Amino acid sequence: MIIIIGRDAKTSQLRISIDGKTTVVGVKEEVPSGVSREHISINVDDEGQFTLENLNIGNDTYVNGMPVERKRIKKEDYIELGKEHYLLNWHDIDSFIPKYVNIRNLEKIWNDYQEQLLQLQIKERRSGVLRSATGLITMAAMLLSIFTGRDNPLFLLLYAMAGIVSAAFFIKAYLDSAKMPRLQQEIRDGFPKQYVCPSCGQFLGNQSYDIISKRTSCPYCKVKYKV
Repeated sequence: MIIIIGRDAKTSQLRISIDGKTTVVGVKEEVPSGVSREHISINVDDEGQFTLENLNIGNDTYVNGMPVERKRIKKEDYIELGKEHYLLNWHDIDSFIPKYVNIRNLEKIWNDYQEQLLQLQIKERRSGVLRSATGLITMAAMLLSIFTGRDNPLFLLLYAMAGIVSAAFFIKAYLDSAKMPRLQQEIRDGFPKQYVCPSCGQFLGNQSYDIISKRTSCPYCKVKYKV
């Protein structure tokens, strides 16, 4: 983005042009005649860094008291225009510059959330597989009884194992019936508090980071995104 700064020819106010849109700020007759209509440009790159450039060899431009033609600047620098050393008020410019925030940290938050949900699903499926072991042991005991009779010690052992495993899984399933929903709720309650715009703190919804990162700005505060 390039900002063109100079003096408005009609009102002698500060003239600021951004992306073809021009506005004037300040008091009439405030900007001296030594400031031209398009005196300097300030380029704002994707990292939010500023580069000042003198737009005409006849323009006098100073940064921290030193004459410049082109220079990387910071908001804290003193910028003066024209032979009269008109001091540029950075606040007049800053209000027109889009704000940028880095949203790279949202990628980890999204991936961690998806991984936590996945681990819960894996635990539930593993519990189901292990519960089926009770049925397999019982079936093995029944088949053994058909071929060897119920007096066979191995049949009694398998049948006892089936009862023990069944009881163990019943207890585990009973405990998990309260534990798992609470854990799911904790994960779902925590996610909206973390997956937010770094600028305004609004929850960005359940859209993936890949979708969020393709946006140019926050849908709420309109701050510009950096990834």
